[in-house]
Amino acid sequence: MVDPGEERPALYYGKEINIGDAERIESFLTARTARLARADRGSDERQLARSVRSAAVHLVTTLQHSLSYAGPDNDAPTKVRVEISVSWNALWALANPWQWHDEYDHDRWRPVKYWDASHRVEIENILSDAFAKRRLLDTSEDDDE
Repeated sequence: MVDPGEERPALYYGKEINIGDAERIESFLTARTARLARADRGSDERQLARSVRSAAVHLVTTLQHSLSYAGPDNDAPTKVRVEISVSWNALWALANPWQWHDEYDHDRWRPVKYWDASHRVEIENILSDAFAKRRLLDTSEDDDE
């Protein structure tokens, strides 16, 4: 889980995700589901633990694969960026119900919306332009009435 002496910067962008983050969440989830995994064979509890663990393994594997396509500066093609962000956010969603837990890493285990700061600005500009166009359209429709 999280080493209290380890300084790790807060995660804000997809570009900052690394395989260590994903492996730590997987380990955290394995520990949280350990009791359920030992429940009676075929029970809902055991099946739930298997489902959570299976999803976590799948997402970590996808992240490993996708991160291998990112360059040394974690620069990746758009498709890979999307795969990393979607897989990370799904993995985070599995761990998020335990955010109250002492071992939950609030600084690193958070969802990401943008690949990096420039992507954030690009998306904000696109949205701003779309809202401005919509306001103009709404204004011109009001003038027509």
